[in-house]
Amino acid sequence: MRGLTFGHVAEANARRHPDETCLVMKSETGSESLTFAAFNERADRVAHLLRDRGVGAGDRVAVYMRNNAETLETYYGAMKLGALPVPVNHRFKDEEVGYVLHDSEACLCVFDSEAAPTVRAVREGDTPVDEYLYIGADVPEFADDFRTARASASGERIEIVPNRLDDAALLYTSGTTGQPKGCVLTHDNLIQNSVNTVYSAGFEENADRFLVVTPMFHIAAIGVFNNTFYAGSTTYIVEEFDPVRTLEIIDEERITGSFFVPTMSRAMLAVDDFAEYDLSSFESYMTGAAPSSEELKREVMEAFDADLYEVFGQTEMSPVTTILHPEDALEKPDSIGKPIINVTLKIVNDDGEEVEQGEVGRAAYKGATAFREYLGMPEKTGEVFDEGYFVSSDLVRRDEDGFVYFVDRYDDMIISGGENVYPTEIEAVLEDHSDVAAAGVIGVPDETWGERIKAVVVAREGVSMSAEDVQSVVGDRLADFKVPREVAFREELPRNPTGKVIKSQLG
Repeated sequence: MRGLTFGHVAEANARRHPDETCLVMKSETGSESLTFAAFNERADRVAHLLRDRGVGAGDRVAVYMRNNAETLETYYGAMKLGALPVPVNHRFKDEEVGYVLHDSEACLCVFDSEAAPTVRAVREGDTPVDEYLYIGADVPEFADDFRTARASASGERIEIVPNRLDDAALLYTSGTTGQPKGCVLTHDNLIQNSVNTVYSAGFEENADRFLVVTPMFHIAAIGVFNNTFYAGSTTYIVEEFDPVRTLEIIDEERITGSFFVPTMSRAMLAVDDFAEYDLSSFESYMTGAAPSSEELKREVMEAFDADLYEVFGQTEMSPVTTILHPEDALEKPDSIGKPIINVTLKIVNDDGEEVEQGEVGRAAYKGATAFREYLGMPEKTGEVFDEGYFVSSDLVRRDEDGFVYFVDRYDDMIISGGENVYPTEIEAVLEDHSDVAAAGVIGVPDETWGERIKAVVVAREGVSMSAEDVQSVVGDRLADFKVPREVAFREELPRNPTGKVIKSQLG
């Protein structure tokens, strides 16, 4: 069985839209543009240079860089060979990078100048990586220059090895509650996610100009590029998110859509001269990774005059599982929408039985986007699949109209004195208060209660709060057993690149 892979999509786009712009890299020094034909040739050259260095089907290629065109060329070049790109969080340090390299058994690593000190340190230890390719000035003595190697590699079409059910990529979970797990995604997983999203969010063939500001080691950014690429439209990328620069690019390049996490939305809305930017081209505002309040949604829709899509998902589902459409954004503002097309959702209890409408349970998904396995974790993989359904750690409920609501992470749920407590409910109450900028809630061991509730709070600038103030805010709106028994204050909360609070660092 063969079928469609993203290597085939790259070739099809090169034939259908050879001279249309595929990719634009926006940097402080200017812009670099690639047509669909040029991007496909670059991917072929990267595939050849990888193969010349011994990379073949099933091998893993670590990519430890900030957003750039070469990141995407490497992803697609590796996938054409049947090798698996392994995006590495560019904010990871020595020990974390070493963990991913060892766990993935990567044989080659592509890295940039910012990553060089970490790569050098990791290389001095025990690492499975045999070959290094470098992007930037002053090439380290242990690496080859990526761009030189690409230019000297063959530009001939490379035979696309994989079929649609072959492994395509190895992406690591965010690791907010423990060590990241390597999710093996197939070509079918990634293609089907694009089919689902392009259809559900109204991407237009060869018409959209989508901006990617989230980091490309994350499934959300990879998905946005894949979706735009699948539709034959243009993707703009930047090294990292900056609210002012993002608004400038939307204005200058007539961007039609993008994906932002809520912290990015708030940062853009807070730009002093926001009203001076021409955002009239913007049509599709996609958000997710963390909840957006009704107030924030209203502000975004008014400020951008765009359709707001709330998407929900996770790495294991490639990633989108539910979508809240623009017409429901304010009718059901607290909802994450309904299952996206081609994904089936049921809500189950700990015994795998479906719960009644309105009851809280774990979201279980079935569809072609469900990942194949956790790398090297057959027991864990077996635990999360039940009769063909991937049983996630997301606690959700469904209302009488079929809309789904995220309640919390199963791993984050606190059991205090026999009561189930959902941290997101307490966090929402705190963050709704005018004195609170951000809040994270966790359970900590307690001899009497089993777990006691701890709130970690960031007060707004210029505001002084006490533990009693925090407890009063919660106690005024929620039951007594939900009031934090412990309160700590910080200047900021630890977050991963998509804005999720890293709960393991709040203890």
